[in-house]
Amino acid sequence: MVTDRIPRQIREFISEYVYDKQLKMVHDISSKTCCHFVNVSDGQEGERSKSWINKKEIQAVVKIAKIMQDRGKSFKRSAIENVLKDAMLSWKDKCYNVDSFQDMLYTVIRNEDDYIIVSIVQSKKLGFLVNEHHVNVILTRCKKGMIICSSHAFLEGIGSRSLVGRLAVQMGTRSWVEYYEVLNGRFPTI
Repeated sequence: MVTDRIPRQIREFISEYVYDKQLKMVHDISSKTCCHFVNVSDGQEGERSKSWINKKEIQAVVKIAKIMQDRGKSFKRSAIENVLKDAMLSWKDKCYNVDSFQDMLYTVIRNEDDYIIVSIVQSKKLGFLVNEHHVNVILTRCKKGMIICSSHAFLEGIGSRSLVGRLAVQMGTRSWVEYYEVLNGRFPTI
């Protein structure tokens, strides 16, 4: 299998953990800075309208979206999308949940973009992270970079068994940014 859309560091990880090292690369982005994690240490999952949200992660996603948009970057629902709208930021065709990734995968893959911002939401249990196929779909949507919002403690603890937890280990401690840094507009260039 050959891919030209995923940055090398992410592609190598997916190749090893999902495709038994069979994923081949034709991509020129090789820096570990293609993937950052935001440590939303006090974020908690909560149920809302038969779905789960993490308000602190939503705040981080919106701030990152603003930073990225201000830098001229293109990035990639409803709770996040509504906050993006309220903040007068670009929101149309930018936010997807796991199920919409899956539904669209079988028709037209429109949910790829240069930069993807992911809110893991989970803080107590694995939830959707147990389904490696769904997580693989999410992790392979970026062309240039990805930002994942979660808690460092969660991804080192129960989340360490997930693809996202293993990706965090592979990317290393330098890939982590603190939530307060993001809220203060300090986010590394990717």
